[in-house]
Amino acid sequence: MTQRVRVTSPQTRLAQRRGADAMGRLSHLAGRPPMPSTAIDLDAAERALRRQRRLAVHTAAALLVALAALLTAAALVPGRLGWAVLFFAPYPVLLALAAVHVRRAERVEDDHAEGGP
Repeated sequence: MTQRVRVTSPQTRLAQRRGADAMGRLSHLAGRPPMPSTAIDLDAAERALRRQRRLAVHTAAALLVALAALLTAAALVPGRLGWAVLFFAPYPVLLALAAVHVRRAERVEDDHAEGGP
């Protein structure tokens, strides 16, 4: 007979360790004994989560700067060309920011999987 194994993500284990669910609310699982964490290094998972949060903040800041630059460019360009800047330019900027963010987030996950910083 095979033994049943409970599989959860590292974020779920971190939330249960803190006594909260994935949304940050107090968990109904808080009274349960903690799950054994032999399969994952919880400290490494917390470091990876912090790095991903930091990356998200940096990406949001870059988005604000890019949008401010586009608005400034649209204000400086006369007439209909300013509207064209506002209409067409944000999409390539958003696509580039998303591509960079995904690439960096995958690098954080790869570092975590390899046992890196």
